[in-house]
Amino acid sequence: MSRDDHTQRAEPLRKRSRSRAPSPATPSVGVPASSALPDPSAEAERWFDLGFSYALDGDQVAAIDAYARAAELGPGAYETWYNLGNAYLELGRLDDAVAAFRTALACHDGDPEVWNNLGNALVQAERGGEAGRCFRRALALNPGYDLSWNNLGNVLEEAGALAEAQRAFEMAVELVPGHATYRLNLASALARDGQIDRAVDHLVAALALAPEIRTLLPGFAEFAVLLADPRFSRLATGG
Repeated sequence: MSRDDHTQRAEPLRKRSRSRAPSPATPSVGVPASSALPDPSAEAERWFDLGFSYALDGDQVAAIDAYARAAELGPGAYETWYNLGNAYLELGRLDDAVAAFRTALACHDGDPEVWNNLGNALVQAERGGEAGRCFRRALALNPGYDLSWNNLGNVLEEAGALAEAQRAFEMAVELVPGHATYRLNLASALARDGQIDRAVDHLVAALALAPEIRTLLPGFAEFAVLLADPRFSRLATGG
């Protein structure tokens, strides 16, 4: 189990940005009828809507089929490739997810959420260096993107760049002070860097926000040091 299991690392599905009125409601069963929708762009939209519905229902295999058909009919719609990448990511098909997110970025490279999710796919594929560049690109587009700051911090800490990791986690905490796992991650980076007092402060704050994450701590040596520190006991008990 990772200490980051309580943190969403990837962004969810994206709805289509429509330049015209929405297509008719997607049927709950069956497939779009091409004879009823001779316009390829309209048919692509129907397949996209169907894929979106399948994905929300948790049927990622059906979602992939629908999104793939939408992509054939409308290859320039980056939201289709983005959602296709998310479906692949849900199934652990990391190479396919990376390819889909890269295609989304080839269509439109200005969406920080796509860069973030590509970075997440690369992290899971153990390609941390590439992932870090993606998170940095997401942050260049949106400096207030707390999730990418946290994700970047994880990559940097894994690479042993503790000072940079601390700064990334500090940005995430500054943006969302009430996010327990951001504080937990910052506590880890500080503890590994020997900054015990600051680490204890953030660990105590993390546990106050989400006591259940204490179950994550025993497997990490840096947290064992903090839990054994007398200051932790005093602060945790309000003493």
